[in-house]
Amino acid sequence: MSDESDAAVSLCDAIVHGSVPQSEQLITSNLSSATISALLAQISQTRRVLNKEIKEKSRDEAGSVDQWISQAKKVQEDIARCKLESKRIVEEHRQLEALRDQATDYQRKVELLETETNFTETLREELRNISLATQSLRDVEERLANDDPCGAASKLRELDRSPTSEFKSRTTTILRDLRDELRLKTRLQLETKLNAQILIRREPQKASLEILPQELESDKINSDAILQALSDTGDVQDSIEPLTDKLRALILQPLRRSARSKLSTYHVGQHSLNIKLCTVLPSIDLVLDFVLDFMNFLHESLAKTIQSAAVHAVLADLMSLLVSDWLTPELPVDLAMLDDLDKLQQRVTVILDKLKSLQWNGQSQLQDWMDDIQRTWLNKRKAATLDAVRKAFASAKGLLTQVTRVERQVISTTAEEPREADNGSSDWDASWDEDAKDKASTEEMANAGDGEEDDDTSGWGFDEEENSEEKEDRQNGHVAQHEEDDDEDAWGWDDESPTEKRSEQAAKDAGSKANGAQGSQKTEHEVTLMEVYSISEIPDHLIEIIGKDLSDAQTIERMEQKSLDPSTTSKGLLALPTLALAMFRATAPSYYGASSSLTDIHRYNDSLYIAERLREMAVPAGMPHIETDIKAMEKFAKMAYSKEMETQRIIVWDLLEGAQGFTACTQFPYSQEIENAVSSVVDRIRTLHKEWKPILSTSALMQSIGSLVTMVIAKVISSIEEMDDISEPESRRLTAFCQQIASLDDLFLSTPPTATLSTTTSETPETPETPAQQQTQNPVPMIAVYVSNWLRFQYLINILESSLVDIKYLWTEGELSLEFSADEVVDLIRALFAESSHRRSAIASIRGSRLSR
Repeated sequence: MSDESDAAVSLCDAIVHGSVPQSEQLITSNLSSATISALLAQISQTRRVLNKEIKEKSRDEAGSVDQWISQAKKVQEDIARCKLESKRIVEEHRQLEALRDQATDYQRKVELLETETNFTETLREELRNISLATQSLRDVEERLANDDPCGAASKLRELDRSPTSEFKSRTTTILRDLRDELRLKTRLQLETKLNAQILIRREPQKASLEILPQELESDKINSDAILQALSDTGDVQDSIEPLTDKLRALILQPLRRSARSKLSTYHVGQHSLNIKLCTVLPSIDLVLDFVLDFMNFLHESLAKTIQSAAVHAVLADLMSLLVSDWLTPELPVDLAMLDDLDKLQQRVTVILDKLKSLQWNGQSQLQDWMDDIQRTWLNKRKAATLDAVRKAFASAKGLLTQVTRVERQVISTTAEEPREADNGSSDWDASWDEDAKDKASTEEMANAGDGEEDDDTSGWGFDEEENSEEKEDRQNGHVAQHEEDDDEDAWGWDDESPTEKRSEQAAKDAGSKANGAQGSQKTEHEVTLMEVYSISEIPDHLIEIIGKDLSDAQTIERMEQKSLDPSTTSKGLLALPTLALAMFRATAPSYYGASSSLTDIHRYNDSLYIAERLREMAVPAGMPHIETDIKAMEKFAKMAYSKEMETQRIIVWDLLEGAQGFTACTQFPYSQEIENAVSSVVDRIRTLHKEWKPILSTSALMQSIGSLVTMVIAKVISSIEEMDDISEPESRRLTAFCQQIASLDDLFLSTPPTATLSTTTSETPETPETPAQQQTQNPVPMIAVYVSNWLRFQYLINILESSLVDIKYLWTEGELSLEFSADEVVDLIRALFAESSHRRSAIASIRGSRLSR
């Protein structure tokens, strides 16, 4: 029971204080009915206690409550008084709003009356204006009906100046539409009168310009009055443009060179200009007369306004057409016709003075032409030169002409007796082939350690192009041995030519003897070398063009011309050959490339021929760049040669690649492929020789074919040296292939120069020519000169078909060591022969011989 009482007390305290019981036992205990009863009893008791406390405390504050009640009653009275005051204010405001609404209503009525009054006044004014406008429009209609469009235009102008209505009424719209319609009718009548005043007719065979006689009478209706009336009705330019367009077509069209109907004849009257047309191009004199007469006709037959419009629309285009279609094209460029140029300039001056006196358009076009007449003349000569070069290409039919290249050298020789000199000359003829072979052998020795030689075009200035080819050869594992030569090598008489060698040797022998020896004499031989090659007809045309320009440049310096300055003109003409040569170089690649009969070899010959002819020409002193042009032509020729040779090298190389390194040359089908490749290469080279023989000179032909043969031999030698094992059947087969390639030596047969044109001696009279100098010598094989690795190739054939004893003999007693190194020979022996004591002995002998050397 005590526990329930404690729980009720704790709960009641928590309720009174508004807190949560803190006792854990109380929170976790069960709330039974006994506990609830005790809690209710405790709450009732607590309530009584609190009521008692409140009463006791309220007794002390009873006076304050009464005072508060009295104040509350006063406040209620004030509130009631305020409500009455508010009602009175609201009532007064309602009366004020009613007065304001009444005043606003009166104001609106006043404004309505004023608006009605103004509207009535405006309506009266508008009706008056409509009446006036209607009357004016009736007057316009009457004047149009009476064929007086100028008076109608004046009335329309007055109507436009009259006040316009501010209202967009239906009546205003109708009046505006009617006025626009009358204006259009007026303009149509005015334009009709203008076209009748200035009548332009155009027919297929004739054209005319007719002007009414009253055009210049100011008191009558003329074009000025009509144009003024048109100005009153709107933009006058819209009406003038059709007329000026017709006038422009009438005057300009017959003067155009491209027109179908051109000026034939014309007649100028006081009020008319009649033109007859035809399809024949008129003369420049007729055109200039027509232009001048037309200007006089405009000045004398037209009124000021239409005259100004016509001048502005026609003359500027007329003068531009005159300059572009007549003055410049008809400018005489031939020196024999320069007097016509002076006459032409005088006639143009007359037209220009006429324009200046009248202050008309077109002065600038003629003045510019007069100021630039010299430059225009030079530009026309330039165009004529370029056109002549173009026509030379267009008219070329691919016909070939043989020309001869002649070179001379003076060689001094010293001999003890005239007989010895004769013998020396015979020996020089007889030993051509021997010295050529010695020269080739010497070159091979000098370049044996390098593994490669200059290409045949090294003498032509193609180092950059050939370097790329040599790099490509190295990448393929083969170093191509090319022929070493220069420009003189192509002729077969370079610094080490047989003739000069023997001459120098004779001089040395003579110098080694005692001074004053009996019978000694000094002889000078002039050796002439001639070669024949083919050119097309284009170079002769080009040389003719250049020669004409140079001749005219020299001639014009001696002439006295008013229109052209001789010095400046001569300098301009001297620059034309450079332009013609540049035109040739720009056009030739496409022309020769597209031609079915001409190739880059023809371009090479033609370019060299042009360079040679330029050197032979008598060049004036004022042409310092001729040497540059010659070098440019030579370089152009070398580029054509290089391009063709590069193409042929690629073709031959691709054919030779079919041999596949000559491996398995005895096994089918590889043997057949190799045989086809070698045969194709030989046939290709022979075909090129057949095609180029009528075109190239002998030296150039041998040089070109020699370059290809050198490349083929280098490839064959390299392929055979790379073979590790060569059986006896393979050796015989390789020898057959090499001999098939060696059969190309019949392409290198040449007859050496033998002509001695003049012989002078310092001590004795001229020595008569010997029979050996007078007769033609037999052809001499020159393959060792033009195929640098030819002797190396021949020794390779010997190695392939020789025994160990023969190879050893060639090395120790022969000249095999000049073409092959000891290591190369040893490698070939190991590939050709099986291991044996004889092979070891031969290898030891070869290597021992190298060490002893």
